[in-house]
Amino acid sequence: RFDGVNMVTCSKDRTIAVWVVNSSSDIVLRRVLVGHRAAVNVVDFDDKFIVSASGDRTIKVWRTSTCEFIRTLQGHRRGIACLQYRDNLVVSGSSDNSIRLWDIHTGQCLRILEGHEELVRCIRFDDKRIVSGAYDGKIKVWDLEAAMNPRVPTATLCIRTLDEHTGRVFRLQFDSFQIISSSHDDTILIWDFLDQRSPDHELTRQEEQEMSNSNQMSSFDYYQEFLYSENT
Repeated sequence: RFDGVNMVTCSKDRTIAVWVVNSSSDIVLRRVLVGHRAAVNVVDFDDKFIVSASGDRTIKVWRTSTCEFIRTLQGHRRGIACLQYRDNLVVSGSSDNSIRLWDIHTGQCLRILEGHEELVRCIRFDDKRIVSGAYDGKIKVWDLEAAMNPRVPTATLCIRTLDEHTGRVFRLQFDSFQIISSSHDDTILIWDFLDQRSPDHELTRQEEQEMSNSNQMSSFDYYQEFLYSENT
C-alpha cells in the first residue's frame, strides 16, 4: 500500500515494512514490524493505523505515527486472505470461508458474514455495501448499513450472489455503478447492476463524476469480449 509518501509492505517472512518514499530513487526503510507467527498476507493503512492480516489467523493494529503495536483482533478460525480498513471499520475475509467486521478502536468483532463455500480471497466496501469474492467462484454483495445494526438477522444481509465466473475470484473493485472482477477462469467481468435508482433520478455532481470515471474503464469491455471469443 502506498499513499504518496508512505509505503507499507508485507511478506512471507512474517514481517511488515514501513517505508518513506521521498522520490523514485530515494526510498528509506523506516521500521520493520514483527509480531505475526505466519506469512503476512495483506496490509492496509491511513494516517492513524496500520492493519495487517496473516496466515496465523490474526489481525494486528499498529499506530502509523510511531509504529507501536496496539492490539490483536482474534476470531477467524483459519488464515486471513484479505482485508480493507477505513475510518473505524476493518472488514476481513478468511480461508474459514467467513467475513468479519471489526471495530478498530476496541478490537470487537461486530458481525460475522457466512455464505461463501471456500476461501474469501478479496473484499471491498464503501458506506453502504461490502462486496466479496471467493474461491467458490462467487461474488457476494452484502448490506453494510444493515450489518452494523445488531438487530438485523445475519441471514438477511446478503443482497445478491453473482455466479458467472467458473473459476476462483482473485480481485475485484466496485463503485456506485459497477463491479469489476477477475478470476482464474481467465476472464474479467463487469457487473452493471449496483445502481438501483429510479429512471427519473437526477444525478448529483458526485454521481456525475463517478459516471465519468467509470466510462474511462470502457477498455475492460473489449477485454471481456476478447476473452470470451477466445474461449468459444
